Amino acid sequence: MTKLPGSMDQSLLLFALVPVVWIALFERRKKDDSRNTVNDSTTTKNDTTTKKKPSVTLGELDMRRKSQIATGRAMDHRHDTMLYRINDLDLSKTIFSSVKSPMARYMLRQQFGWYPMWSDASVARILALYKEQVPDDSPPPIPPEILHFMSEECDFRVEHADGSFMDHLRWCHDFTHCWYKSDALGSDSAPLVLLLHSITGVATNFFPMKASSLPKLEALLSPPVFKQVVAFPTFLRFLKQRSFIRDLQSSSNLFQIQSVTLHRVIDNKPMTLTSDEMWVALNYQLIHSLDFLPLTHLGHAKKQFPNGSYHFDSAFLSEYHELYNLLLSKNKLFVDIKPIQLLSEELTDCPPWNFYSFVKGMLSPKLVSATVEKLTFQNVQRFSDEIGHSLTYEFSYIKKRDDE
Repeated sequence: MTKLPGSMDQSLLLFALVPVVWIALFERRKKDDSRNTVNDSTTTKNDTTTKKKPSVTLGELDMRRKSQIATGRAMDHRHDTMLYRINDLDLSKTIFSSVKSPMARYMLRQQFGWYPMWSDASVARILALYKEQVPDDSPPPIPPEILHFMSEECDFRVEHADGSFMDHLRWCHDFTHCWYKSDALGSDSAPLVLLLHSITGVATNFFPMKASSLPKLEALLSPPVFKQVVAFPTFLRFLKQRSFIRDLQSSSNLFQIQSVTLHRVIDNKPMTLTSDEMWVALNYQLIHSLDFLPLTHLGHAKKQFPNGSYHFDSAFLSEYHELYNLLLSKNKLFVDIKPIQLLSEELTDCPPWNFYSFVKGMLSPKLVSATVEKLTFQNVQRFSDEIGHSLTYEFSYIKKRDDE
């Protein structure tokens, strides 16, 4: 049994979180979270309704995503943009529709409920860099049979909270094409894996395709690509649950790992990956998590938050750092992602101020971070429990010879 992170005093935790919970409940009432029910356009595990789906078209890349493709990293864009609140952000139309916790939903709105207005100078700079990296401003070719399968067998109409689902998939595909150079298995098919990474399920139990379509998908892909595609949703849950990453980080037998056995999210069938395949899968997770990082204020917010970064409440950011540090420290970083580019000066401003920011500034960053981690852990476990998915995993190790 994996222990929940943190060993905080429960009374202190409850006292510290009272204002945040109050805000979340108020926000929930104000926004009428009867919309928590899954939108008609989404496809869940038990959805049997058949709807006519539009043809799949590749998404668009906004300035943030073009900047990442151009530079191979996340950047602090607080001098490039002005952030404006999206007051009517409807989580029920996104991949987060099944998140039920009022507090978790409120924090998701805090993360994604902003619209950036880019300065003319920053747009010109980013587009020039992007043109150097992608001269013809078009995505690498995708096999037409894959696009046909995505159109006929899948439903990607749900939103991604930061653009459409296809915007996210295109970014994953294009970024991988530009920056994933090599690994133990060869990298030619890596962009295809990232294009299809969510096809067999996302962390919040949205399933673009049905399990009955797996044989058709398998027939279209090489065995290594199919294995990575169906394993991706499980590794995503491992990343959010934290125990898998931390077991690797603390292992004294890390390089004796021969394989890992886990369970596919879409049907809970066990599958085994070799050690090399496992490290490749974790590099794919790093690419994917890059698309969820905050746009601005990634540095140390000394003025308003003397004890930590402004985004110490972001599970996405802490997950990214933990995985990046693991891959870098173990010499398993195959994708050429550079460290996050922070601005040299201290933060003297923060995103548009609100009561949540005020409360967050009063709390211990360590307490908030541990609480967010605990909530994420519980949500991942709940999502897997709801669909009968096991989050257990087992490593096998290379047997030592008797003379060693």
